[in-house]
Amino acid sequence: MTIDLNKNKERIVLEIIQDHIRKILFAVKELAPFLEAWFEGNEAEMEKIILKISQAENEAEEIKLALLDELSVAATLIQREDLMRLVLTTDEIADYAEGTAFRLKGLKNWKPKEALKEDLRNLVNTTINSVETLRDSIFTIVEDAERAKKAAEEVDKVERFMDQIHRAIEQTLFELDIDNRTLIRLLSVVSNLEDAVDTAGKAANAVRIIAVARLG
Repeated sequence: MTIDLNKNKERIVLEIIQDHIRKILFAVKELAPFLEAWFEGNEAEMEKIILKISQAENEAEEIKLALLDELSVAATLIQREDLMRLVLTTDEIADYAEGTAFRLKGLKNWKPKEALKEDLRNLVNTTINSVETLRDSIFTIVEDAERAKKAAEEVDKVERFMDQIHRAIEQTLFELDIDNRTLIRLLSVVSNLEDAVDTAGKAANAVRIIAVARLG
């Protein structure tokens, strides 16, 4: 029996990448309770959640470095560059999650009305949805590359939806009667979330490339 060592190495790397996206998704999902804590002005809860997000981001960083070390010695791995691109791109999402939380926490003397609260919840939930869908695509590469490719395509759909709601909420923010400092910080939060989804889309492109190669 012939053992394909490259395939075995690729499988090991992809399994580590699964651990990486788990940590990132955890950080992103914590934005939902963080947003509610911000609405309530619950400083203690915000601090608690930020610590959890930062810990997940740090753990994702450690996994990323281990993955890059693994890939650096896998000179014969055909898709090494694609796998590196997937790891590096996905890792950026955790930074956006942490940045969003810190920016929101800095908004202490202003709270949105109910309609805007729903818009912000929609933004956060769409961000979570995009990363969950990316997670699904990564988890299925090993066993079902065709399904992984389709899941990656779903991330693109979420990204297009995010573009629509981003434009709508941005217009709403410009119409608010608030000071420039608050407006700039709010726009930064919204842009951070959109950037997270855009980055998930770029990572999904890397998944699609890997999946197509496995199908070929």
